[in-house]
Amino acid sequence: MQKFQDLMIDFETLGQTPSTIVISLGAVFFDQETGEIGPTFYMAFDVDEQLKKGRTIDGDTLRWWMGQSGAAKKVFNEKSKPAKEVLDTFSKWVLSQNTISKINPWGNGSSFDISIIEDLFRMYEVKCPWMFYNVYDLRTFKRYVAGKGAKVDKSEGVDHNALDDAKPQPKFVTQLNKFQKEMIETFKSLATPNQSE
Repeated sequence: MQKFQDLMIDFETLGQTPSTIVISLGAVFFDQETGEIGPTFYMAFDVDEQLKKGRTIDGDTLRWWMGQSGAAKKVFNEKSKPAKEVLDTFSKWVLSQNTISKINPWGNGSSFDISIIEDLFRMYEVKCPWMFYNVYDLRTFKRYVAGKGAKVDKSEGVDHNALDDAKPQPKFVTQLNKFQKEMIETFKSLATPNQSE
């Protein structure tokens, strides 16, 4: 059985801070070397329960949601579960793929996806299923490998659906990883003196 290490995570939320209310969580395991896609995860969170717990809502984000498509807004009518149940289920799912020291979670933005879920883990007293030093930031990776303004090609699924947004991101990482390695090998060959001369 293939043991995946890289894990792409995407959230839909009602704000932009680590303490924000989360609507849904989507995740997909992948192999950044081969591009193979592994198991996927999706669950919706109970909003009212989080609000009572003290998590926050941002007015600008609410207004933004009002302007999104009907397909995207279906998330508000999905069957949701209490945050602790979602986190417990997610943590067990993650660790069914590999050991805690081998999981490499990817989030889109150094202060968004991973910061939010780690705040949730702390608040609901669920052990985080990865080590802090294995966290990757997709936004930084995009900027420094593909250039500022680079976008993930998303030709399928619903925009702002957590799982549909997470699915195309591994392919983007794999392609950029391959490109980066090819460039490094090219520079190495240019820097190595020609032995035949």
